[in-house]
Amino acid sequence: MGSESDLGWLVLGDSARPVYLRIVDALAGARASGRLQPGDRLPPQRDLSRFLGVDLTTVTRAFTEARRRNLIDATAGRGTFITAGEPEEPILDLSMNIPPAPSGLSLPALIRAGIEGLLKRSSAEALLSYHPGPGSPTERAAGSSWLAASGDRLPVERMAVGSGAQALLAAVLLSQAREGDTILTDALTYPGLIALAKATGRKLAGVDGDDDGMRPDDLEEAARRHGARVLYLNPTLHNPTALTMPEDRRRELARMAGKLDLLIVEDDPYSPLLTVSPPAFLSLAPERTFHVATLAKCLSPFLRTAFLVAPDAETLEPVAAAIRGTTMMAPPLMTGLACEWVRSGLAGEITAAVRTEAEARQKTARKILPTGFVSAETSLHLWYPLAGRLRSSELVDVARRRGLAISPAGEFSVAPGTADGLRLALGAASSRERLEEGLRGLSSILAGGSGYSPPAV
Repeated sequence: MGSESDLGWLVLGDSARPVYLRIVDALAGARASGRLQPGDRLPPQRDLSRFLGVDLTTVTRAFTEARRRNLIDATAGRGTFITAGEPEEPILDLSMNIPPAPSGLSLPALIRAGIEGLLKRSSAEALLSYHPGPGSPTERAAGSSWLAASGDRLPVERMAVGSGAQALLAAVLLSQAREGDTILTDALTYPGLIALAKATGRKLAGVDGDDDGMRPDDLEEAARRHGARVLYLNPTLHNPTALTMPEDRRRELARMAGKLDLLIVEDDPYSPLLTVSPPAFLSLAPERTFHVATLAKCLSPFLRTAFLVAPDAETLEPVAAAIRGTTMMAPPLMTGLACEWVRSGLAGEITAAVRTEAEARQKTARKILPTGFVSAETSLHLWYPLAGRLRSSELVDVARRRGLAISPAGEFSVAPGTADGLRLALGAASSRERLEEGLRGLSSILAGGSGYSPPAV
């Protein structure tokens, strides 16, 4: 077992990485090799700072990061110990596409106050009862209000509420497509759709596009070749390419969908992040569009609440049945809080604050990263097309060894041979400073290519 006097594991080596991260690396390496075992106590931070010849702040920062990665834990009065759990990697996550902490607002404080207020104002029966299927009339009305920001309020008979967009997308695919059916989508598409298709026995076929998005002529050819009835689109701040499809292309695709009698599943998590966005397919082709809008991407993943609009009340019925058969209902407490925030206007305020923070992070990315990244001013992510000697699968491995997580094109590819690239998500970093640190590391990796190795110092 390690002891306070056994510091043989603490070899930092030569690296361009900050000293505090090299201390964390040494901890992780010693634990992985067995030099340090779960339960071993580490020396006091002051002893480590003297041993290394660095200031105490550096060691404190290293311990903070090591705790975040679940490498160590501290017990008051007893010291700091190696944990028994698995280390949490990577150090900095540029792969999880979540909204950043809203600028100027404390979301945890708002959540605590919101739940407390909701429990005071709502009856226990309402929060403790089942309301399966499309949700209660109050919840469905809140969904109508949320979507009315870009148009007229929709009848609640066309609305459903679910525990996140994935649950609603599952309900639509289960009710509108049979096992073995082919769903048409972009060649690069939302990974959740890929996973959902595999889980439910549906197939996906990628449709080619250009700088404006999916091409109508390619859509027609793919629909006829596969006999498809359902088209999935993510037209605003597309995941992963960050493209927002212009209005003309949307109208062309809506006309083609009408010609081919295709149902449109419009996944729209990001349009609230734009101050002005093109008209949704929900307004261009309301008679054939299932529109899904989640709060998780513009407020917080804590609020696993999403709203769905069906073409009419009749077509909503099989979707509601699929919700009952899969997730049963949206959790009442969480959904109640989300709907309360929509009604009070707080959801809009939080979204505006998230938009401000996303814009600041995009500016940081544009200052640091090389040219070639595709992004939008308030997008949560950006896309870097790759060609030639750089391959996303290799770059992901190099980045992980440098403590960064990024998403390769393979996670979004419907079929092999799709154009290569990287998606970077800017929201998961705990601060702009941490984001800048990660982006500078990634920029150096891209400058060196897949064979990058840190310079000696």
